[in-house]
Amino acid sequence: MKKILIFICFILTIVTYSQSKDQFRVDYDKISFFDSETKKWSEWKDGYNTFVINYNDNKDVAHFKANGEKVIYRRISDEIKEGYTPIGNEHYQIITALDEDGITFTFQLFDNKEIGLKIIYNNLMIQFSKI
Repeated sequence: MKKILIFICFILTIVTYSQSKDQFRVDYDKISFFDSETKKWSEWKDGYNTFVINYNDNKDVAHFKANGEKVIYRRISDEIKEGYTPIGNEHYQIITALDEDGITFTFQLFDNKEIGLKIIYNNLMIQFSKI
């Protein structure tokens, strides 16, 4: 019986580790908005936001907003698109997701935390950065 309990604990540890090894957290302390009408970015503002990538079995994204609210962005793309910016050659990953209102948007995560993360709608972009 003792061997069975040890084996079950071992299996649970492996399963927990394998599920959480893809999950990671990124924290940002600045936020800026792009206005598609004026074609300009707003000034950077303080805004402490945390994102947990691969939050659950669907690999959704959890967003812990500066106001304390938690939102889950539902991942709807099967694959992760990767690329590099034409200027600066910065690596990024992109998925398509649904926000809390059911609106589809593009979620772009850069390796460089100063560039950070972008949430891209048709007429608006929100950028989070660790400056």
